Amino acid sequence: MGCSVLLGFLTLENFRSPNLVLSAPAPAEAKMIAKIGEEETRLLLRHLAMEQSRSYLWLWEDAQIGIGVLLVLIFALSSQTRWFPLIMALSMLILVLFQHFAILPEIIYRGREADFPPGNASFSVQARVWALGQVYGGAEVVKLLVCGVLASYLFVFYAPTSRSRRRSSTPSTIEVDG
Repeated sequence: MGCSVLLGFLTLENFRSPNLVLSAPAPAEAKMIAKIGEEETRLLLRHLAMEQSRSYLWLWEDAQIGIGVLLVLIFALSSQTRWFPLIMALSMLILVLFQHFAILPEIIYRGREADFPPGNASFSVQARVWALGQVYGGAEVVKLLVCGVLASYLFVFYAPTSRSRRRSSTPSTIEVDG
């Protein structure tokens, strides 16, 4: 959960990167910006930042697929097979697979198209990228909610402290005076 939130934060921060570089460039950067032009430099820096974000998302989804498969296997092969955690883990895995194979490739393709002219001037391309981002973000929120429910369930039913409390609440022996 923490990695997903961190990745979301990094992706949003990447939007600010071109403006941070262009607002106070070092002398060597200022010379290069003057040669290339400020608008072209902004486009190139924005493209680099978006490529980094898309790469981070792709790598994180690869990791999530591995983690999801492992989690499903653990719950499926567990000696205490319970359906709820298995269904939760399977639903998160399905969401990651949907993001990885249905949404992200389209975001990468349309995003690269939208990074440079004429794509960045076309409202339809920008609207498509924005809509895909909304679907991706919605799937991410649902996945985080399912993960939170699963984590809460595991803490309640599998935490060592809850077992020791249950054991200590039942008397082990009763002594009778006799």
